[in-house]
Amino acid sequence: MNMAPVISTVLISTCLVVLAPAFPSPASAQSAASSELAPAREGLRAVPLPRLDGLEPAVTGQIREQQRAFDALSKSGGAASGVKLANAYGEIGRLFHAYEFFDSAEVSYLNAARLAPRDVIWIHLLGYLYQQTGRLEEAADRFEQAVRVQPDDRAAAVRLAQVYLGLNRLREAREQFDKVVEVFPALARNGLGEIALRERRFEDAVGHFRAVLDRVPQASSIHYSLAMAYRGLGRLDDARAHLKQRGSGEINVGDPIVDGLQSLVRGERGFVVQGRRAYEAGQYKDAAAAFAKAIESAPGSVTARVNLALTQLQLGNTTEAVALLQSAFEMAPDDPDAARELLRVLLRFRRVDDAIVVLSKSRSINPDDEETVVSLAILLAEQSRFADAVALLDADNRRFPARSTTATTLARLLASSPDRSIRNGPRALELATAVYAAEPTPVHGETVALALAELSRCDEALTWMKRAVAEAERANDTTEAARLTSELTKYETASCRH
Repeated sequence: MNMAPVISTVLISTCLVVLAPAFPSPASAQSAASSELAPAREGLRAVPLPRLDGLEPAVTGQIREQQRAFDALSKSGGAASGVKLANAYGEIGRLFHAYEFFDSAEVSYLNAARLAPRDVIWIHLLGYLYQQTGRLEEAADRFEQAVRVQPDDRAAAVRLAQVYLGLNRLREAREQFDKVVEVFPALARNGLGEIALRERRFEDAVGHFRAVLDRVPQASSIHYSLAMAYRGLGRLDDARAHLKQRGSGEINVGDPIVDGLQSLVRGERGFVVQGRRAYEAGQYKDAAAAFAKAIESAPGSVTARVNLALTQLQLGNTTEAVALLQSAFEMAPDDPDAARELLRVLLRFRRVDDAIVVLSKSRSINPDDEETVVSLAILLAEQSRFADAVALLDADNRRFPARSTTATTLARLLASSPDRSIRNGPRALELATAVYAAEPTPVHGETVALALAELSRCDEALTWMKRAVAEAERANDTTEAARLTSELTKYETASCRH
């Protein structure tokens, strides 16, 4: 029985190695506030101020200038009208929002809305902030309020429809999308298509998604939804064809209130925000230009280099993308985005030896990271460096015996390595049974079966495989059940060890 495929397929899918595409966010979560803006009046809230250290001087100066203007107005006491104070809170909130200091922006908008409850701008921006940060119930409340205050705010209406869809409130989402189909035809048809898909009205979904792509062909993310609709109709060839065309291009809402935030951004951070939004809209040339400006503004920006590299990949410029990622990794080998994206690209183009070098360097910086160790071991095994892989995993397992992913990977190699000189059935069984006792999953049951097969205990191995199939079926994991079932024949002979 040739167990080598088990190493290369099951392990890679179960050990969560760094193969999934990702697009790093240009802004990290807001750091703990270094100070706050005291409430200008009773009933208002203190605004937490973001830390400005590490920002470019242009951005720091811009934020401090806005703070000084706010302080001057708030200290004037009763001389400042409620409208003026609301605008002051709103404007500093917009600045925080533009640079994605969400905590500071939220409180600023809340104060502005309290002072000027009929001013739809602050309600709208607060709803958008909640939508951005995944707080959909709160986003729905704010956009509902915006539409009540200003019924012709179509941008708020379409955002409300998107939020309802995100909350799976399909009836309300359909009503909102129907209201804006003339103003935002592509966005509305896409939303109606998603509703039809969830309601299993696959023909309707196909019609909507095709209409969207006819109008906005660069919205390449729609191909995935269209593929799912075709799959629902049983048209698998069409589904596969559209899956191949799937990209990251989306449809932007024409929203003057939100779009106005972009006029505030300066420096590297602002250019990265602009580039990311262009990237998400499928406007890759504009995104590349913005990220290039970010690098020009701050040559040491790892984030800008990683984002430009990903954009160059979308534009088909593979050589430039790899060079940018390598330079980003050399500048900051401890940066998780730089390491992850470089690895993903290297593996995509099967540059496994280069990927091993990257993982080895990452491990030297953070030797305790399990994902790095396991991923490195898998790549070593793929290059037939089985002894190196086992030595690496064995050392890590002895340091961290409770780590199940490390133990499982080691057990599988000890039980089924093509290099039989490194096999160790008793140790593999010891590791596999301990992992299964802690996490009785189908794949861990299969690991026990592999170890038993290595020990030529074939009847027991077959029993464990049947148990694994049954567990997968009970969990309704049809894909895993089918895979395990296909392996059963290897255990049904008296010589299950080869």
